[in-house]
Amino acid sequence: MIKIPAIQTDIVTHLRSAGRPETSRALAARFLRIQHGDEETCRRLLAPFLAAVPGIVHRAEEGWSLAKTAPGASDTTAREIDTAPEGFENGRGISQSLRDFVALASEGTGPGGSGVPAAVTLLPVVAGEECQEEHFPDRDLDDEDARPPDAGSGSGLSPSALQELVQTVGDLPVVCHRVAREVEPLRRLCAQAGIPFQAPVISVAKLGHLLLGLKSNHAAADLAQALGMDSRGPDDCRGRARIVAESFLRLVPQLQERGIDTLDALLEYQDMPALPLDLSAYDFTAEDLKTLPAGPGVYRFIDREGQVIYVGKAKNLRARVGSYFTPSAGGAAKGRAILDQTRRFLVTRVASELEANLLEAALIAEHHPRLNRQFDVHERPAPYGPRLNLVVVLRDAGLPAPGVTTCTLHLLRGGRYLRRLGGLASDAEAPGGAWETVRSLIARLYFPSSTEDGRAAGGGEPVTAGRPDEGVDIDWQLVSSFVRKYRDEINVLDVDECASPAEAEQRLRVLARAVEAGPGRIVAR
Repeated sequence: MIKIPAIQTDIVTHLRSAGRPETSRALAARFLRIQHGDEETCRRLLAPFLAAVPGIVHRAEEGWSLAKTAPGASDTTAREIDTAPEGFENGRGISQSLRDFVALASEGTGPGGSGVPAAVTLLPVVAGEECQEEHFPDRDLDDEDARPPDAGSGSGLSPSALQELVQTVGDLPVVCHRVAREVEPLRRLCAQAGIPFQAPVISVAKLGHLLLGLKSNHAAADLAQALGMDSRGPDDCRGRARIVAESFLRLVPQLQERGIDTLDALLEYQDMPALPLDLSAYDFTAEDLKTLPAGPGVYRFIDREGQVIYVGKAKNLRARVGSYFTPSAGGAAKGRAILDQTRRFLVTRVASELEANLLEAALIAEHHPRLNRQFDVHERPAPYGPRLNLVVVLRDAGLPAPGVTTCTLHLLRGGRYLRRLGGLASDAEAPGGAWETVRSLIARLYFPSSTEDGRAAGGGEPVTAGRPDEGVDIDWQLVSSFVRKYRDEINVLDVDECASPAEAEQRLRVLARAVEAGPGRIVAR
């Protein structure tokens, strides 16, 4: 493959042997492999390569040719070298046009392509036109024997390959996806080899975050999708270089709308923090988000009509709720819907991830929020085994009266969440009270054969054979894993171990008394 310095040498050799001027179209077709380009576009493509080559001049009526006098011998010759396109500074050799750059992508020797660069693809773009790709090392990446070294080898590009790479980049700015992954390892490798690599670097990941509201650590494929692009090429540094080049070209008009039309302005802009989200349309402030508790809990987003539109759980309420109200939150459809429809929120602190999971499912069953998208739990393996019928007993946060402790039962059947019953005291015996409701539900939901004509002893809906499970989906893997890990510290009843509704009720009362006596348990508050 021809490197840019080689292109310069080959063009000089060609012009010397031809002994006559060559048009920009002819040179672009021969050396840049660009067919059917107009003369002016081809001149702009060739200008960055030939502007700094002594002895080459361009005349509009003839094209490119070798100067008849020694370089620098005549001021007239210098003035005749009108090769630089608009916005290009010959003195510095740095393109001030945002459409002149080199797209870079690398594959490292570490996991997922991280670590020391073992393969790099460069895609020069001049005046918005892509030139020939360059690969380092100079070999076919589709060849199994020419793939980058394995992660365990720890080797990277050779000094000679690094030298060629830096020469290819020249003074053009480098455009990559993420600087920390693509360019910084390359700079360290060049520094170790004593090769200066000081090209200015533009990150399309930063621009996607600032201009499109994507997350700061989004993938290149996410940026392409946000810009309506199709993936180009293989899923390696070659494909990513093409995505980076096209993505940046599509972002340039948005930059220019903001008055950013020079490299210096762009480098300054990409290092700016994202503007905070305007919260004036909501019934809360940024300070309200900062003062949320940092522990586990459940949050509810409520619209202007007072309807619960979304319920979620979090290990850290402050971080999770706050993440919905940042500029990058609008990058996904659900995030945009929450930003558009939410007016206020409510949070409930809990004592554990298990309790957050159960409370989330209970609130979803009660409110049926329109924006919720739950797991398909039956597709997830259940580490707790075939026992999917559980009743979890949790201590209530508040006390109904001095010296009185109550609890809530969370009923799960077949790996789905059924419902919750709160305000239960272990010694309550009032007719028609809470425990009578528990007795009725246990019989109806878990022991349908024990009821006459399919009805529970306390009345209710008939239970018919083959009836689908009631309730809502829940992250059963989280529930079962938590129960298995803390089985000696959680108040949970495995209904499959009970022979009758009466035995299930008796065991639940024992667990309720344990909740009242054990404030230090994991799921008790």
